[in-house]
Amino acid sequence: NKFYMSDGTINYFHKWFSDIYSEKYPENRITETRVKTITVVNTEECNFDCTYCYQCQKTPKILTKETAKKIVDFVLDDEKLNGYVDSTESPCVIFDFIGGEPLLNIEVLDYFVEYFKYKSTQIGHIWQTNYKISIASNGSLYRDKKVQEFLKKNKGRVSLGITIDGNKDLHDACRVYKNGEGTYDDVIKSVKLWIEQEKEIGTFPMTKATWSPENLSYLVDSLIHLFNLGITVVPANVVFEDVWSIQDAKSYYKLLKELSDRILDEEWYKTNYCTVFSEQIGTPIPESENSNWCGGDGKMMAFDTECNIYPCLRYMKYCFSTPDRKPLIIGNIDTKVGNSPCHCKAIDGLNEITRRSQSTEKCFNCPVARGCAWCSAFNYDIYGTANKRTTFHCEMHQARVLAN
Repeated sequence: NKFYMSDGTINYFHKWFSDIYSEKYPENRITETRVKTITVVNTEECNFDCTYCYQCQKTPKILTKETAKKIVDFVLDDEKLNGYVDSTESPCVIFDFIGGEPLLNIEVLDYFVEYFKYKSTQIGHIWQTNYKISIASNGSLYRDKKVQEFLKKNKGRVSLGITIDGNKDLHDACRVYKNGEGTYDDVIKSVKLWIEQEKEIGTFPMTKATWSPENLSYLVDSLIHLFNLGITVVPANVVFEDVWSIQDAKSYYKLLKELSDRILDEEWYKTNYCTVFSEQIGTPIPESENSNWCGGDGKMMAFDTECNIYPCLRYMKYCFSTPDRKPLIIGNIDTKVGNSPCHCKAIDGLNEITRRSQSTEKCFNCPVARGCAWCSAFNYDIYGTANKRTTFHCEMHQARVLAN
């Protein structure tokens, strides 16, 4: 197992995929930036009602087989991609299926993958062997027969992560069913099976932990609980929304110090890793490093259930907290990327984004800027432009740096 202890700028799956590809084809070594992520919304519907979910306007919309087929045909057509994605520059692809809860529509997800295999092989596309499937799930349907058949059929090609926030108290504080009941007791059954299956194929179980004011106090025991379950790597972060106080930051600092003591005393650092700790954060960023943090400025591509194309999932209507915010669309699968002046203007605007262009003087020259994350689409949600940076979690980043 390889653990990549970055400050969060490297996607673990991208890094692993690029390393494997480069070992197989040493004459064409690639970096993780040449692995293209294509997000597909399999459904907007979810059977959970998590309190911190950023998808504030979910609907019952689902992806149909007809639209799934169109998306596959589209991403394998250079003319329709119109230079936005170039498979010669990105010889590996990750299809990232997301919801809502994507496993609610497992039949169409399965159809998409099978049709992609057929079509990419038929035309001899470079992605026919250089692809992976990524699925973010709440775990409630993981043990379903159809899901298990899909995983067995695509063994070695799928990275499925189940979200479990920690122990029962922390998990049930935020991750609940629509009737308000906690989901831990159901999810833990899936998690145990998932960990067992991950270890069988030689991969390391990894889950995402999200901390909000509702569950912050459970942080220490919950992360150790995840380690004890057998989850090896835990990418973790606080929510970016405007919900934090100075008192929260003080608590976060103390909790992270307590957590680090547990990790050291119990020697978890020898086998496990949580991304909240990193030697690479908390220093100034030189002016010469002027790139954006995330890939929501035109480095990714996402498809909704209705044939529209976006630079990222979070530019879609159902992900906005601002009710009247208009989606940022860059094309349609019935035509091409940039098929109208409006779409071209959106793409050009994203291409203009830099760290300097979106940051205040305070942020740009911050003495602990390294490792501070942000989301371009969340910027757009709040301000109506991706080129203005939100800073709601500023003190929480400072607390993290002090604890490190």
